[in-house]
Amino acid sequence: MKSMGSNSGAKDTESGISRTAGEIQEKISENTPSHTRKEKELIKVVIIGGGACGMAAATKIRRQSDFNITVLSWDSHTAYSHCGIPFVLSREIESFEKLIVKPPGFFRENKIDVKLNEKVKSIDLTGQVVMTGERAYPFDKLVIATGSLPFISRESQANILPYGIFTLRSLADGKLFGKALETARTVCIIGGGTIGIECASALTKRGIKTILITRAKDLLSRQLDSDMSSIVRARLEALGVEVITGEPLVLPENFWKQKTVFVNDRTLPADLVLLATGVKPETWLAREAGITIGKAGGIVVNEMLQVNAGGKFLSHVYAGGECAEVTDLITGEKKLSQLGTTARRMADVIGNNITGKNSIFGPLLDPWVAVAGDLQFGGVGLTSAQAEKLGIRVVTGFSSGRTRASYYPGRKDIYIKLLFKDNCLAGAQLAGGEGIKERIDALSLAIRKKTTIKDFLSLETCYAPPVSMLVDPLIPAIKNAVRNMKEI
Repeated sequence: MKSMGSNSGAKDTESGISRTAGEIQEKISENTPSHTRKEKELIKVVIIGGGACGMAAATKIRRQSDFNITVLSWDSHTAYSHCGIPFVLSREIESFEKLIVKPPGFFRENKIDVKLNEKVKSIDLTGQVVMTGERAYPFDKLVIATGSLPFISRESQANILPYGIFTLRSLADGKLFGKALETARTVCIIGGGTIGIECASALTKRGIKTILITRAKDLLSRQLDSDMSSIVRARLEALGVEVITGEPLVLPENFWKQKTVFVNDRTLPADLVLLATGVKPETWLAREAGITIGKAGGIVVNEMLQVNAGGKFLSHVYAGGECAEVTDLITGEKKLSQLGTTARRMADVIGNNITGKNSIFGPLLDPWVAVAGDLQFGGVGLTSAQAEKLGIRVVTGFSSGRTRASYYPGRKDIYIKLLFKDNCLAGAQLAGGEGIKERIDALSLAIRKKTTIKDFLSLETCYAPPVSMLVDPLIPAIKNAVRNMKEI
């Protein structure tokens, strides 16, 4: 399904009937309680979660209305960049305070009541009230943006002790870990995803011996193919990171005293352990309230990001961010998106729909990028492993080149892998010293526009020695895919 703007038609997947956002809203409203109010009584909006989606939704609603807005957050900080934490750990950013995008005063000035350290205990959909340990918050409109929690394996969970083992899910977590690093000589990071890799790179910049361990065969096993993952691994090892893949880690019960971990038959020293094994959506509140949770593990929402309860979508309750399921543009499958860019877009749609400017949230490609040392890497769309799992036949094309003319100072290597499905671009993976983000953005649009390999063969690229090669590295990757197609 193509992504649609605020006035475009949406498709009712059960009936197959195309409807506008307004018609969807009208239909849902027939089955949800209406409220009569005094003319001067303001609509009460309660937002659970002070992360990227929750705070952006609050700000959007405030810009477009005079509603009464309350944000309830279990966190001790709000409106900060979680993605910036590894770069504070590396000391490229001087302090964690620099990551706070909007200070508390901003929200007070805009009459957004932010309640920090406020843990929600329950949601009563019938009575339209949110309960915390201290008080009740009635709502006319509710936004569930509870985000995710760190995923901790049962083996690790059983051995977690108060000191020496950390997660990195909040700014407070980052501050605690950062403080502990001041006296650490060796750190073990468990998890081969982007956070684990970025933190491993960060610690080596501080001269801390870093061991990165994942039980998966490759780093970034869900995001990159093995050949592209090996480029990231090689760069980490060049930085001094010891990378161990395909092996589970065992924490001793008295880790705080032994300062060692076990990997297979090896005993490794570790002053600290960072658990970066991924996250799982925080859906407990929604589930207990009777809201439907989908196969991907997130809250089920429709195109307007309204939740489902009792077999119907509710016009007054929304969910967004990491806790809500989204639709994959290529496969049509439901999935979770853990990108800040996704959370921000969902907040816009929720804010528009709550304030009567009907918007629809369409399927996603989830383009992503990360940085480890002087290496940038990222991707968009299908990987070979995903295609194989879903029974999708893809043809790949690979090339390597440089980001500038071969004689120009500062040139950097770049690696490009393209995946084509039914002659159309369906995936791309890149790694290199510069320009990765811009290329992924362009290839994301190419996938969305169903660009064919024939279209790519007629692609014109610009050239100047300081910024490109005469023959852009993308061109050989396309030609390699053509050759591979002929061999099938």
